[in-house]
Amino acid sequence: MNKTMKIITGENIALGLAMTLLGIFGFPRLLPYGWHVFLHVLGAVLFIGNIIVSGVWMTFAERMGKKDALSFSATMLNWADVVFTGPGIFLLLTNGFIIAYATWSGLKYSWIIVSLGLFVLSGLIWMIFLLPQQNRMEEITLNATGDELPDAFYQTLRRWSVWGMISTILPLVSLGLMVFKPQLW
Repeated sequence: MNKTMKIITGENIALGLAMTLLGIFGFPRLLPYGWHVFLHVLGAVLFIGNIIVSGVWMTFAERMGKKDALSFSATMLNWADVVFTGPGIFLLLTNGFIIAYATWSGLKYSWIIVSLGLFVLSGLIWMIFLLPQQNRMEEITLNATGDELPDAFYQTLRRWSVWGMISTILPLVSLGLMVFKPQLW
């Protein structure tokens, strides 16, 4: 098991969820409301920015067609998730729940519920489909011999790209719902 796979484990995901719950129930009185809005927006920038940049980065690496660039990019995908996506998720959820309860009396508005559902669905896609594909791409590149990567890498990259597009569109729709706040039902 490589170093990246040791970082992204069920235990660390559970720790992140526990920290989020602690933040939801323990953080509200520590910071003024404006700070929660700022941290929520910062979380959105980190989260959405990383998933978009990761897709663009892998696309450019594939277009270069060089094994070293693809290997580096595959490894960096996992590290970018740890450095940007993880903190973005924490900031989004923690401060989002605080704002929802402080301003909107909880999760009673349809746009909040749908946005949260899309966010959770995107996270499930990441855990079930994207993360295993990312780890597989990294494993293939690290074990590949010669100057070319095997076809298995490109097949894995195509699957990652399809699921990645779906997982990117969902939070963008969620972002739109958060900005426009339409009453859906």
